[in-house]
Amino acid sequence: MNQGLKYFKLLAWLSAALLLTACERVDETNLVNQKNLFLQSILQVEEAGRMLQSNPLTQQQIDKALEQMDQGLAKAFEVEKAFLQRLDQRLPGLYTETFIPGVQQYRLGVESSDRQQQVQGLNLLLSWSQYWQQQRGVIKDRLTEMDG
Repeated sequence: MNQGLKYFKLLAWLSAALLLTACERVDETNLVNQKNLFLQSILQVEEAGRMLQSNPLTQQQIDKALEQMDQGLAKAFEVEKAFLQRLDQRLPGLYTETFIPGVQQYRLGVESSDRQQQVQGLNLLLSWSQYWQQQRGVIKDRLTEMDG
């Protein structure tokens, strides 16, 4: 009977250890995914912005830039606030209150040729870019620390 109890305890301990290892792998995978989503959202939006600065633009070039912006925006919506919080206390608010709405406003303004809406979006993106330019290096360092 005592041997059976010891075996049961050992089995329970091994099960718990395996479960913790699996959870750590899920957390690590989620962390890598969040990092990629965050960085890609910014890179794709920045690339779309550069594409739209070309002159003159064909409708095909505008459509391609808007598609790129949409892809970046879709990724931005998948980034979790808890992940952003780990990088910088201010990041969740700035990302969700200036970056995302700025991209949305600007994108809608470009699509509808509404200059006022474009300017509103650009003003929000200006706030974002001021923060991002100052904190980019620190945040990238934190992202690198998360890797290993």
